Amino acid sequence: MHKLRNLLGPLRVFDAVHRAGGVSRAAELLHVTPGAVSLQVKQLESAIGIELFRKSGREIELTDAGRQLATRLADLFDRIEMLIEDVTVAGNPRRLRMKVLPSFAIKWLVPRLTGFYALHSDIDIEIATVVRAEDLHLGNSDFVVRHGDGQWNDVHVDHLFDEAFVPVCSPAVAKTIHSPADLLEAKLLHSMMRPEGWPTWFSAAGLGTAQAAHNMTLANAALCLQAAADGLGVAMAQMAYVSDELASGKLVRPVDLIARTDLGYYLACDPGKAQVEPFRSFRKWIRTVC
Repeated sequence: MHKLRNLLGPLRVFDAVHRAGGVSRAAELLHVTPGAVSLQVKQLESAIGIELFRKSGREIELTDAGRQLATRLADLFDRIEMLIEDVTVAGNPRRLRMKVLPSFAIKWLVPRLTGFYALHSDIDIEIATVVRAEDLHLGNSDFVVRHGDGQWNDVHVDHLFDEAFVPVCSPAVAKTIHSPADLLEAKLLHSMMRPEGWPTWFSAAGLGTAQAAHNMTLANAALCLQAAADGLGVAMAQMAYVSDELASGKLVRPVDLIARTDLGYYLACDPGKAQVEPFRSFRKWIRTVC
């Protein structure tokens, strides 16, 4: 055991070299000099009596024994980190972690959190965003928010709101729009995350596959809504995302038509956590603000 304790440092450095793909890159990650990294690796080789790296031109590569040790060591360190994470969460049961899309976080969730903290100031919330909807799996998160039909057998779901598309723009831009057909001459703002938004609305408006003359594409709905408020064009919005802007007059609906689908937005969590605190309190609160 004493020998193992003395090797933990060199083993961690060896793992860093393996993951980083070289001594110099490992040194940068560890914030030490390349010489210090090389010294630790040599100490490890000396202690276990096995050559772990060999020279390959100007680079180094793992020996067969080194590759075997590196692979198994990486798995062990990953498991240790997961164990520490689990213990940390267990030691702080008043923390919950969420994973959502950026527009949902910016336009819906974060503006409502003041109300949650007023009721539950002792619960910490950690919110992470992902670029793709495909990445909304629970993993290490307690909650994710998914768009779909809510039929996921592996999670417990709470319905948040139905999908409802509406065009929105600044009051100045709205003065030029009097009918759905007028939108074909306006500059339309498209979200890369939801490219089907405008086609869905045009179909509901009876315009089929009509194409607008002027278009701008932005990364997500939040950017589209900001651009619309700034007078750059007309954005297709989820009704739930623009209630505050519509109430304040910052954005207006130039056409009253709402395009609804059979889909919606759902809060999803592990079924085993649904009735456990603090997750139950968060589920109860979020259903009251939908």
